[in-house]
Amino acid sequence: MSEKKTSKTRQHIFLALLLLAVPCFILLFGKMKHTFSSLPYYYPEDVVQVEKDGKMVNDTIWHSIPGFNLINQDSVAIDRSLLDGHISVVDFFFTTCTTICPKMTRQTKTLAWMLEGEYFKDVRYLSISVDPEFDVPHVLRDYQKKMESAHPQWTMATGNKEEIYDLGVNGFKLTTQEDLAAVGGFLHSEKFVLVDKDGHIRGYYDGTSPDEVRDLAEDIKMLIGEERKGLKE
Repeated sequence: MSEKKTSKTRQHIFLALLLLAVPCFILLFGKMKHTFSSLPYYYPEDVVQVEKDGKMVNDTIWHSIPGFNLINQDSVAIDRSLLDGHISVVDFFFTTCTTICPKMTRQTKTLAWMLEGEYFKDVRYLSISVDPEFDVPHVLRDYQKKMESAHPQWTMATGNKEEIYDLGVNGFKLTTQEDLAAVGGFLHSEKFVLVDKDGHIRGYYDGTSPDEVRDLAEDIKMLIGEERKGLKE
């Protein structure tokens, strides 16, 4: 083969490799962009001015979950300090529910299984009963055994009915109420709520959907990365 033909062959190979590299680069860049994006905040409450780099700029104050006083499955009092400083997943359920609650419990089990390990040791799971008068601590504990859902990072809670309903509606912005027309006599959301270490809501996910629970797992990883990056800066 002549030197001229060899040179042209090399040029053709180079161009082919370049054309193959472009879509690969786009795909990789797209994944990197998703990896480093931030999760949204929910429910702005006020806008204040703060000083930044010598200038006064607007800063949004976001809704954060309020304090609460509940009792866990072991009859131990719990409050917001259970979640403070932790990434948390919160949902509302009741033990005699035969529709969405068992699915939600199984999905929380799956989520906890997906997030096993040292990297996720500070993630907390909190399931609050909307039927606290029946779901006393030993009932919650029996439900854990029945559903094989006992986990060191997962708390099931009961308490004062009015406080729980107010916490659901005004704290986590979810439907939580008695409703005789609903199956089981209670109406509650199927959503899992993702809460960051400062108590801000960062996402809602259908707790009966495996796809959305996988999205939640990925968003928890993103949030952990986001918060660790903030600690380094």
